[in-house]
Amino acid sequence: MNKLLLTGVFKPYGVTDEYGEALCSMELLYNQVTREQGIHSPRSNNLSFGLYLLAENIQTQSTVLDFPSWKNFTNEVDKGQYTHIGISFIVPNVLKAHRMASYIRRHAPDIKIILGGHGTAIPDLQNMVDCDEICHGEGVSWLRNYFGEDTNRPIIHPAVRTSVRSFVYGAPLMEKAGTILSGVGCQNSCSFCSTSHKFDRKYIAFLDTGKDIYDACIKDEEELGVTDFALMDENFCKSDTRARQLLAEMEKKNKAYTFSAFSSAEAVTKMGVDFLVRMGINLLWIGVESKADLFEKTKGIDLHALIKKLQDNGITVLASLILFLEHHDKENIHEEIDWAISMESDLLQFMQLGLNPGTRIYKEYDEKGKLMRDFPWQRRHGQDTIWFNHPNFTLPESSDYLRNAFSRKYETHGPSIMNMAHTAVKGYLSAKKAMAKREKKKLVWNPEKNAYLKQSGAKPDLYMKLRLEAMKKSAMKFRPALKTMIKYSPNKEAAEKGHMIIDLFNQTFGPVSIKDRIMDFIVQSTAIVENLRFKINGVIMRQPPVIRTVYKDRSRKNTQESKNNGPIKSASIAEPVNAAASLS
Repeated sequence: MNKLLLTGVFKPYGVTDEYGEALCSMELLYNQVTREQGIHSPRSNNLSFGLYLLAENIQTQSTVLDFPSWKNFTNEVDKGQYTHIGISFIVPNVLKAHRMASYIRRHAPDIKIILGGHGTAIPDLQNMVDCDEICHGEGVSWLRNYFGEDTNRPIIHPAVRTSVRSFVYGAPLMEKAGTILSGVGCQNSCSFCSTSHKFDRKYIAFLDTGKDIYDACIKDEEELGVTDFALMDENFCKSDTRARQLLAEMEKKNKAYTFSAFSSAEAVTKMGVDFLVRMGINLLWIGVESKADLFEKTKGIDLHALIKKLQDNGITVLASLILFLEHHDKENIHEEIDWAISMESDLLQFMQLGLNPGTRIYKEYDEKGKLMRDFPWQRRHGQDTIWFNHPNFTLPESSDYLRNAFSRKYETHGPSIMNMAHTAVKGYLSAKKAMAKREKKKLVWNPEKNAYLKQSGAKPDLYMKLRLEAMKKSAMKFRPALKTMIKYSPNKEAAEKGHMIIDLFNQTFGPVSIKDRIMDFIVQSTAIVENLRFKINGVIMRQPPVIRTVYKDRSRKNTQESKNNGPIKSASIAEPVNAAASLS
C-alpha cells in the first residue's frame, strides 16, 4: 500500500548558511512588507497551505510535515514506512531540497521522490535535485492521476490555520484566523507572475461557488474556532458571481465573517466599495506595480483615490510596487518610490523585479542574454540584489535602493500597524454613519444591482448591524498596542499620529476597559524585552514549531502534533500569501 510524506524544506529559516539567506525567511510581513520597521513589524510564520489541501484530497495514506528540522525530516525518512516523499520548495530553497533528496537516496533508495512547488520551474532541475517525478501545474489533479485515483472527485477543503508563532511587540497573538484556498492562478497573467504561469495562465477554482466557500468557512469555524479568514486566491474579486454568492450565504445565515484577500485594482473597482464592506473584506492586497501604467489591471484607474476610499471605509490596503523595471533609471526610480509612498497605503511592499523561471519575462530576458546564469539560486528571492544585467544599476546598488525605499515609507507614514489601526476605526465610524443615512433615506441593499437602492417599506438593515459589530471587534484588537506604537515611533510626526488615533478610539469606543489596560501593560512590558533583543542582536528570528499531521483515512478525523515550541497559536489578523496547491 502506498504511503506518502508531504514535506516543506527544513529549518532554520531566515538565517544565512550554506543553504539559504537571512533575507529569505518563512515570514511575509517582516520579510518583504514591514521590513525596516523593527519592533513594529507583526511576526508570524505562515503554514504550507497547499500541502494540507493535497493530503486531504487523495485516497493514498499521507502525512504532512510542516516546518521540520533536519532531525525531524531524517527521523521520518528512517521510519521506513513511506513509499513516496513529496518535497515542496520555492526557488531560493533548492539547495535544501537537494540535501533532502540526497538523504532519501542514500538511506531509503526505494522511496520515490516527487518535487513540487514554484521551485520546480528551475531549468534542468533533475540535474540539481535527484528525483523520480516533478509535479507540474495543479497538484491535486496531478497526485490523483499519479496514484491512479479519480481526478474528478469534488475538492474537500481542509481546516487550516493561517499562521503559527504570531507576535506583535513581543506579545503572542492568541486570536485565530483560518485559510480558505478558493483557487489558484490568475487570468490577468502579468509577465512576471510565477503563480499565473505555473498554472498555464489560467484560473483553477477549488471552490466553485460562494456556497462552497461559505461551507469551508463553517468548517473552519467549527474545527478551529475562527471567524476571520485569509482568502488564498490571486484575484478573488475577479470571480464576482462567486463573491456575490458568498455574501448571499452569509446574509442568509447571519454570519458576518471577515476576510483578507488579494485582488487587482480593476476587479476591486468593478465590485465597488459598498459590496466589499458588506462582505467583510478588511484587508486587500493590490498590485499597483508601476507609475508607468504598464499593466491592464491598473489602466485608467485613479489608484490614489481608490486606496483612500477603501481605507475611509475600513479596508486596510497593502499595495505592492516593482523596482528595477526596464525603464527605471537613477532618477525615475525615486519618482516611482515617491509615487507609491504618496498613495499612503497602510502597508507597502517593495519587491525587486524577480525574473523567475517559467515566466514570460524570464524567457524574454534569457533570450536577450540579460540573465546572470551563474547567480546562486538561493539568492534569487527579491529582497537583496537583482540577478540580471540592468543598464542603469549595479547589483550592490539594487540592494541599497530597496532597503532605502522601505525606510522612506516607514519614516514618512510611521508604523504600518499604526496605519492599520487608524483605518479600522475610520471604517467603523464610516459604516455607522452610512448605515444611519441609508435608513433615513430608506435605502436597501439590492444584490442584483450590487448597490443600495430606495425601497418603500424598507426595514432596518440587520445584517449591517452584525457587520458593524464585526468591524468594531476588528478595530478593538489594535487598542492594547496603541501606546506602544507611540513609545517606539520613528519620529515626532508618527507619535503625533498615534496620539490622534488614541483620541479617535476614545471618542468612538469610550474609555479604555480594565481588560484592555491589562493587555496594554502586557504589550508594553513585552515590547521592552523585544526592543532590547533588537538592539543587542539587530534581528529576531523565531523558528516555527514542527507540525506533523497524519491523514490515516478519508474521514475528517486526523491527528496533529506540535513540537519544539509549545502550543500552536494563530494570528488575529490573517496575512495573505501566495499559496499554490502544487506541492507548495
